[in-house]
Amino acid sequence: MSASLDRGCLDDLVGHLLRHAFLRGHQVFAGVFEGDGLTPLQFMVLELVDRNPGLTHREVAGAMSCAPSVLTTALKPLVASGVLLRGAVAADGRRAAYRLSDGGRDRFRKLRPKISRAESLLLADLDDAEQAVLRAMLRRIATRV
Repeated sequence: MSASLDRGCLDDLVGHLLRHAFLRGHQVFAGVFEGDGLTPLQFMVLELVDRNPGLTHREVAGAMSCAPSVLTTALKPLVASGVLLRGAVAADGRRAAYRLSDGGRDRFRKLRPKISRAESLLLADLDDAEQAVLRAMLRRIATRV
C-alpha cells in the first residue's frame, strides 16, 4: 500500500482505526505465540475458564462478545487436545460447561506470561500514562466500565 494513498476520512473514523489496531494486535500475538498453537480467541477462552471454572458455552461466548458458533470453532482444538474439558451442566445436561484439565492448566500458566510481552510490543510507542488512558477509553467505548 502506498504512503500517498488518499484514504479520505478513513483515518479519522474510530471504527476504522480500531479495526486496524485489532489486526495489529493479532499480528503481534501471532509473533509472540508462534509455535504454541494458540490463537487470540483460544487465549481468551483459556483465561476466562482458568479464572472461572465451570463457565457455560453461552457465558464464555457472552464474555468474549462472539457468536456461540465462533466460540465452538475456537474450542474444538482445545477440547480435542485435552487442554479444555467439556462437561454437562448438572441442572441441564444439554448445556456444556468448561474447565481446564490439570495438564491444560499447567500448559496455560506457562504460556500466559507471554501475553505481557505481546502487550508491551503492541503498545511500545505509548508511555505508561498513555497506555492507561487508552485502556480506560477502550473500556468506555466497549461499555465495560
